Amino acid sequence: MVNVSIAKVSTTNFFVMPIGLLSIAAYLTKCQFPVQLLDFNVVKRKNKISTDEDLLKFFAAYLNEFNPAIVGFSTMVAGQFNLSNAAATLAKQIIPDVITAVGGAHVSEFPNQILKNCPSIDYIVLGEGEKQSLLLAELALNDRKIGLHENGFAFRQDGHIIINPKTSYENLNELPLPAYHLLNFDDYLHDTSSWHNPYKADLGVRVPLITSRGCPNLCTFCSVAKYMGMTYRYINATKVADMIQKLCEYNSVRTFVIYDANFTHKTKRVIELCEEITRRNLKINLDLPTGLPLNTSSLEMIDALVETGLIRTCVSVESGDGYIRNEIMKKGISEDDALKIINRIRKYPQVFLMTDFVMGMPEETVESLDASVNFIEKLDTDDIDLSISTPYPGTALFDQCERDDLFFSNIDKDSFYRSTEYSHNNKNIFTIKPYKMDFDALKFYRDKILKMRPHKIRLYHKRMKDIFGVESNYRKELLFVKEESYELNYD
Repeated sequence: MVNVSIAKVSTTNFFVMPIGLLSIAAYLTKCQFPVQLLDFNVVKRKNKISTDEDLLKFFAAYLNEFNPAIVGFSTMVAGQFNLSNAAATLAKQIIPDVITAVGGAHVSEFPNQILKNCPSIDYIVLGEGEKQSLLLAELALNDRKIGLHENGFAFRQDGHIIINPKTSYENLNELPLPAYHLLNFDDYLHDTSSWHNPYKADLGVRVPLITSRGCPNLCTFCSVAKYMGMTYRYINATKVADMIQKLCEYNSVRTFVIYDANFTHKTKRVIELCEEITRRNLKINLDLPTGLPLNTSSLEMIDALVETGLIRTCVSVESGDGYIRNEIMKKGISEDDALKIINRIRKYPQVFLMTDFVMGMPEETVESLDASVNFIEKLDTDDIDLSISTPYPGTALFDQCERDDLFFSNIDKDSFYRSTEYSHNNKNIFTIKPYKMDFDALKFYRDKILKMRPHKIRLYHKRMKDIFGVESNYRKELLFVKEESYELNYD
């Protein structure tokens, strides 16, 4: 199994352990299939590799040494796909009968285009991949075909592309703990000098956890529910605490980052987990980068998380305009509720708070973006994460943009699967044109919102200095930029 290098357009510039592959590896190991995991990020750093060409040379030597029956590539975002495809092509050249598969959020959205244009890729795993990986392993062992009755696969059969949507999902409490033992933890150490660290602690390795899957929400721009199911599934609090304790005791982990799409959906479970961690006297730092969904968070839960060790989180406000936020995005959040949660977090100066906003929905107007600007101004937040509205296949937003022809004229929808720029994190491009806004207006408000970041960050630095005596290096480069400039791709 190969963890493909982090993409150029990404939410972060450092890599973490591939938690999805670790879960699949543990499942296969439990089923008596041998697994090797290769992380291209680690390979590049340890071998001082700077180009994909040299990385593929390393991969070729690896293939020749181990001669695998199956090679699978984790491809979470658009910017990783071309390398996955090139590596799959290389694998076929070296081992002609090898089975190649790709999985991850990005490829789950484009099975037809990928199988039509990428002959070196045999299978696409749609959504979570434990049972699909077992079927692939059995396929290699028994030389049988994957049939139409097996869901969560896309493949070719008799000259046709077969896409079997994901319809059944794992009971997470029955899965083994992720196979962290396959990794050298020191390979995932990073320079933490610019990270939020109010207590000047040794943060160590930032270890990822996924404790739940599925999404019962109906946000129009999100495809999580389509590929992970609408039923919220979660690992019980005791088992999560067991996993954390094991990593603390055997690997000296102090910093955990929870990547669940909806970690706080079950408030009672979160509080039970916090109580269990406290009862076991586990001294940890807790990071929730995917945030606290405002429609499920409670004040009691925030207090419990902070007592457990929460030092960083975000809240997804999305828009300062109630109509856009609730009627269009289907968030179901009032401004008062958002402020109540944010103000509660602000009781704790040690917690770094990011707020997420999205701009450029089809119904966006000058007035709605003015509302977002005004809301951002009054929010007591340490930084702003702005996303550009980007339609992903399988979402209501994508269907709307196709129906109403909202894509900018030079956007090639057929190339999204292999684009290195196709991401809501890419602030340099606009993919769709709102009904009542033009390109210049979008650019103006994007720049206006992003220019608000330095002020927020300065206030954060002041708080760190005044309360904790810490000279923070977080995003210092932005403090000297009077006017952020972006090289736009579209006229």
